[in-house]
Amino acid sequence: MASCQPPTAKPRRFLGAPSRWRKQSTLISGLGLLLTALALHAADATGVGEETLATAATPENPILHIGIVQRFGRSETDQVELAAPTGSLLTLEFAQADGSTQTQRTPRVSIGIVNRALTTPETVYRLILSSHKSFESAEANANHWQSLGISTEIAQPQEWQVWANRAYTPQQLIQIQQYAQKEGIPHVRLEVQERRERAELSWIHEHFRYHRTRLRVTSDAGYLRVNDHYYAGSITFQPNAYGSYTVVNAVPLETYLRGVVPHEVGPGAPFAAMAAQAILARTYALKNLHRFQVDDYQLCANTHCQVYKGLTGTHPRADEAIRQTSGLVLTYNGELVDAVYSSTNGGISAAFEDVWDGDPRPYLRPQADIAHRAPQGEERHQPGKPLDLRQESSFQAFLAQREGFNEAGVSRLFRWEFSLSLEELNTQLRAGQDYLGIPMPTWSSIAGMQILERSASGRVQVMQLDLQTADGIRSILLRKDQVRLAFPRLYSTLFRIEPLKQGERLAGYRFIGGGFGHGVGLSQYGSYTLARQGFNAAQILAFYYPGTTLAPLGSLSLQLPAASAAYSIR
Repeated sequence: MASCQPPTAKPRRFLGAPSRWRKQSTLISGLGLLLTALALHAADATGVGEETLATAATPENPILHIGIVQRFGRSETDQVELAAPTGSLLTLEFAQADGSTQTQRTPRVSIGIVNRALTTPETVYRLILSSHKSFESAEANANHWQSLGISTEIAQPQEWQVWANRAYTPQQLIQIQQYAQKEGIPHVRLEVQERRERAELSWIHEHFRYHRTRLRVTSDAGYLRVNDHYYAGSITFQPNAYGSYTVVNAVPLETYLRGVVPHEVGPGAPFAAMAAQAILARTYALKNLHRFQVDDYQLCANTHCQVYKGLTGTHPRADEAIRQTSGLVLTYNGELVDAVYSSTNGGISAAFEDVWDGDPRPYLRPQADIAHRAPQGEERHQPGKPLDLRQESSFQAFLAQREGFNEAGVSRLFRWEFSLSLEELNTQLRAGQDYLGIPMPTWSSIAGMQILERSASGRVQVMQLDLQTADGIRSILLRKDQVRLAFPRLYSTLFRIEPLKQGERLAGYRFIGGGFGHGVGLSQYGSYTLARQGFNAAQILAFYYPGTTLAPLGSLSLQLPAASAAYSIR
């Protein structure tokens, strides 16, 4: 993210927040920044101050389980290095054959993988019901299958997939597949894999090599290094659903946010934008704890969830934004909102259903990302203007506008253009076609493409691809986020196309568009401009999520993980 001007020292208030939060909403002072910087300087060489690690787990600050390395062990060369801070030791815990727990103490350890032959080969059956670019669309499809009485699981071996529950017998999976064929659902496929070996964790302690399938590691200091990053809490190596392992960090929510906020919105963001991001990141995390149930953890550490880098790269201003908004979440009708956000929306936010399958969210609607500071004494928050860009002429006129938007001059991807040759397009489509979840003919080249339908926010809803086959031209339809799954070079689905010709021959396409990401909810770069116009965190959130309310987490009736939650080593 781009660096921005520092915030002013003028106190602001979180409008709409309860009085006890308003009293605490003063911006970080220059003295506070100085004291924090001195504390960090006085910490050890990791830059991690011990006073920042004492955040206690409570019902309002639950332990989260974050997959920081999601598919460790796919190769025997995979390696994870763990080390305790200077003057501290790691504690390794793992189960013995008799059920007892063995512990080891060491300043550092290297965890690798060894594939050991199985006495009896295993046959693994997976019935893949659909494939998706995003969890949101996968969840909508899973809910559809559930409504038909078929139990499902959502997995992410690479793209997001909906599986028939692995508890079904092979015979039941075949029956479900036959049902899908009868109903004309062509993308359902049964994968059968025979496993002759099993990946096991491997490490050396005091000249003896250990092999286990589960390992928990903690540090006396309360934090430890995993490869190039530092993490508070514990680290667990645990099996996943794909025959490999996930490295999971168990960490309190508020400490987790320290590793998210500066990396998502940028350490140079205006303070109000940073505070809004802290509230969104907290809400998003709590709303999405079910994403990786199939693998027995909750969230990932990349852009499929939220970027999380542990205690590496924490920033005192981000820490202050987290403290000042502690416990605050964004709600709609007493429920946590889908707190989705993206880097750049291209000047118009998208509706939830423009990008993903599933029911519309009343607070995620298309609107122009334009706001101006009102005169002194008037309400400073003005809602964005609704637009209708379904017609190609309206959309082209909109893309031609480059001034007056909150992202203009702030995000380099507010508007963009690039060309792809036919060869490049063919390569991208071939790489992604197995994950589109639609029947594909045997084809030799793309013969043409056209956009058939847009949403009111201008996002592509249906794109037709004409494919050259041995029997002539066959057409397929890409819908919503399938477009970016097929052509990952696209920054967003807010684009138009122009064919490139060499004489009469199609040579490729030029893509002219705007935005980076899905464009639903808050625009991070747009929030920079709103903050500079005088909007505070609550007003920024009200702008991008109209009709929502800020609330203390403790005021909601939510089913959250227990504060003492920790993974077993068995």
